[in-house]
Amino acid sequence: MSTQLKKYLQFAVIFAIGAAFLYFVFKGTNWSDLWQKFTHANYWWIAVGLLVSIISHWFRAYRATMLYEALGYQVSTTNSLHAVFIGYFINYFIPRGGEVSRCAALNKTNNLPIEKSLGSVITERLVDMLMLLIILGLVFLLQFDVIISYINTNLNAGSAQKSGMLKYVLLALVLVGGASVFLFRKQLVKIPLFNKLVEKLKGFLIGLLSIKEVKKPILFITLSAGIWACYILMMYFCLFALDATSNLTFAQCLTVFAMGTIGIVIPAPGAGAGTYHFAVMQGLLLFGVAQEDGIAYATIVHGAQMVMFIVLGAISSLAILGKQQAKN
Repeated sequence: MSTQLKKYLQFAVIFAIGAAFLYFVFKGTNWSDLWQKFTHANYWWIAVGLLVSIISHWFRAYRATMLYEALGYQVSTTNSLHAVFIGYFINYFIPRGGEVSRCAALNKTNNLPIEKSLGSVITERLVDMLMLLIILGLVFLLQFDVIISYINTNLNAGSAQKSGMLKYVLLALVLVGGASVFLFRKQLVKIPLFNKLVEKLKGFLIGLLSIKEVKKPILFITLSAGIWACYILMMYFCLFALDATSNLTFAQCLTVFAMGTIGIVIPAPGAGAGTYHFAVMQGLLLFGVAQEDGIAYATIVHGAQMVMFIVLGAISSLAILGKQQAKN
């Protein structure tokens, strides 16, 4: 199978995933009722959320300049921010195409080789993955009973007493699994699949350890935490846009945010169109928000961000083009 055919098949699968989720989410939707929810939403809260989102992207842009500096390239925060916006802009049209576009933009403004900037993007993604894992861990600790109760209610998985014991069973499994890996490590290294997993883990750790190459690693970590704090706050402020979601607590918002982020990670066109809607809707169902209200909230937040990134991405593209012409 040719590389080009594989690429076409990959895009076909991604679009099929997005289409399937969109169909499932909006199947049977009362469109007039949904429109009413849109018209009655308080978009001032959406504006506040988008402002916080822009701050997070400035943090991301500034954090990236620290990685570029470690590579020996001086990139202004403004150029880095333009590249970030272009990357998000492209993601809405070409799934997973944003990283390369972002690097290409920096190549035009600062002659930063694409292969080097791609390496910095990988480091950023590893740090972001670690932050997401930390958030998922917090959600597991804070909302475990709620999640298990929801599973029991919808799947008839068992009694509340059994679900309460499940937390300790899972903890025991983790401890036993860790002890088994340590005790039988000599036998496990003979298994090819285990070695591949170890190599992946080593690569992950090496990528994280590359943070020490930046001049101010503490600031780098602080910016990383700030990025994700802004992401969460953006979703939290947007909750106040609808009456049905305005009473959720911050801890509950954290759960919805974690599920929505997983929805974005799943490959789908339009930066998570369909998968994000489904994940957020399910997250809101955990806390008694009706499915129709969950769909309305997810659609407003996703749509508002899409408009923002298309506008800012277009402006950044023109700015990069102008700077390139000025260089020539």
